[in-house]
Amino acid sequence: MIGFDEKAFIVELDRHRKEQFLKRVNQYDEQVATVMRLKGYKRVDASERTVIFTFGEMTFSRSRWRKGSQTCYPVDDWLGLKKYMRYSPELIFHMARHASVLSYREVCRTIQVAYRFEVTKDAVLKAVKTAGRLFSEKERYHFYLEGEQPQKIQAGKIYLEGDGVMVKTTSGGDERHNTDLAHFLIHTGAKKIGNNRYILQNKHEIINVNYDQAKEELLDYLYNHFEITDKTILITNSDNGKGYTKRVFQEIKKALGIKYHEHFWDAYHLNEKLKNFLKLYPTTLTDLAFKAIHTHQKPLLVTVFDTIESLVQNEEEYERFVAFRQKLFRHFKDTKPAKLRGLSPRGIGVMESQHRKITYRMKHRGMYWSIEGACAMAKIILLERVEQLEDLFFGDWRKRYEVYKDRRFSAGHLVNHFPHKARIIKQRRRS
Repeated sequence: MIGFDEKAFIVELDRHRKEQFLKRVNQYDEQVATVMRLKGYKRVDASERTVIFTFGEMTFSRSRWRKGSQTCYPVDDWLGLKKYMRYSPELIFHMARHASVLSYREVCRTIQVAYRFEVTKDAVLKAVKTAGRLFSEKERYHFYLEGEQPQKIQAGKIYLEGDGVMVKTTSGGDERHNTDLAHFLIHTGAKKIGNNRYILQNKHEIINVNYDQAKEELLDYLYNHFEITDKTILITNSDNGKGYTKRVFQEIKKALGIKYHEHFWDAYHLNEKLKNFLKLYPTTLTDLAFKAIHTHQKPLLVTVFDTIESLVQNEEEYERFVAFRQKLFRHFKDTKPAKLRGLSPRGIGVMESQHRKITYRMKHRGMYWSIEGACAMAKIILLERVEQLEDLFFGDWRKRYEVYKDRRFSAGHLVNHFPHKARIIKQRRRS
């Protein structure tokens, strides 16, 4: 007895889907004819078009209509197809989604195996570029929504972390660089959802190849999405690197009118720096230094460093010692553990784990990105992880944006009126 042939069954289903698709196209083409004539259009002829959908490559015929100098294909509009589109909007979305975790070549292989047709590496690249264009359009669209304020989040504590993600980029041909993506994370605390499992509540991430733009977007988001009161506490955490120092977060606190601010020198980075510096000296000093940090005893830390100074053997080592000691004591207040400040440590110092989804995709196998490609891919990754990438491609905002699409900005335009003054962002010319 011959067993079930799954491959033959799939081929039969594919044929059936193709028949159903062509049937629906013909039905719509006939149905819309009456409407087109009522609008004053005349049917000119019919022509074929070949497009690859998620269910396969389809060649179909559709009517062409004309009214004066205006020509249109209603079926194309119904299918969401613009002129010269080789791939359907849904398939473009699928390619961009797969590209958030796979290399472009691996996306091609995955589609070939799972969807049973071929796409090119260039097609995947174009899908990512489409996402980049949609990001720009959505950002532009938001400038027109000053009157549409979302319901603000009421939270006693706002957690904010920032750090850079270094990726390899190219520009001007073969010229290569290391480019820092500015990455900010906002949430309102960690909630337990299982055995030793926590999720960050009201999590939102911002990433941009331009640090100033990322910071502007951060302020926009905080101002428009959070209810700031006299009791609001801003809890910030960073490695104190350039662009992410305590002073930067204090500026944000002041701009938003927040009264209370607790800043932490990220424990992971602090511990790494301490270990690296103290590895040349006796382990007893290392233990005492960590005890001083964990119990926040500055006199004990002073004793440790006085002892280390007596062990320094040359000028180069002394310069290293002085530089590290100055930085550590200058930021000693920021090393105070959360529990000693009356705060829960849960949800503080989570940026490294949030980086991983970006670094896993963008820093392996010696990959290089264009500046625009790096920014688009990083944003795609962030949206996909919170299941919001589909909204970028098919959300209602796109229909509403059509109203504003052809409007031009003046030399500058106001973004939002903040307590710290309105900010003017000038539109940049596209090359």
